[in-house]
Amino acid sequence: MFDLSPWVLVFIGVAGFITAVVGGIAGIGTAIAMIPVMTFAVGVREAIPIVAIAVTLNSVGRIVANRHFIDYRVVLWFAIGAVPTSFLGGALFANAPAELLARGLAIFLIALVAYRHMPIGKSIQMRRVRMFGFVGLVQGFLSSVFGGAGPFGAHFFLSYGLYRQSFIGTVALATSSINIAKTSTYARFSLLDGDGLALGLIVGVIMMVGAVFGGRLVNRVPDRAFVYVVEGVMLVAAGALLVRG
Repeated sequence: MFDLSPWVLVFIGVAGFITAVVGGIAGIGTAIAMIPVMTFAVGVREAIPIVAIAVTLNSVGRIVANRHFIDYRVVLWFAIGAVPTSFLGGALFANAPAELLARGLAIFLIALVAYRHMPIGKSIQMRRVRMFGFVGLVQGFLSSVFGGAGPFGAHFFLSYGLYRQSFIGTVALATSSINIAKTSTYARFSLLDGDGLALGLIVGVIMMVGAVFGGRLVNRVPDRAFVYVVEGVMLVAAGALLVRG
């Protein structure tokens, strides 16, 4: 399996569980934190499709844990915008040079952290559920090209009035539409072989358990602390990707 040593496989599994627990509490950051780990193990071209599979299973854990709090109207409008651009972004990812993808991912990680702390990222208010069609449109494209874009859409879900279980469950189900669409696109362009599928499923099962565990802790741990941990991982990973290329 990619000629990975047992220690690397253990590290990937532990990282997957921890990021899933954090994501189950904070509601964001699982994919974007896991992609750098997988990138350094197998390369960016292989990492993003594998993480897409793993995060899809991870989302199942979040959906199950928070199923009674999901806003299905938000999910519907988000998916309407997200699915077409997810296919488009997946096709762009499949044909972009690997070095360009690595550097683009690094810049994107830094931009996401900056976006969360800029006034423009906090000033937009969501008053109509149909506006989630536009959020999905942008997030679907960015997620398919760079592997994840949860921090981009987080503010819009929060400003609509979704918090804790309703936020986590609704985001998980809404972004599942992106994960399914982009994974099918990656497979169409032969970016997923048997080893990649197997690794994604194994890590996904581990992350599913982590997501359920995180869901049980969601009311006991301050959200902000975990969001800052995710942002720290993103910035460290971005620096490493820029240096390594």
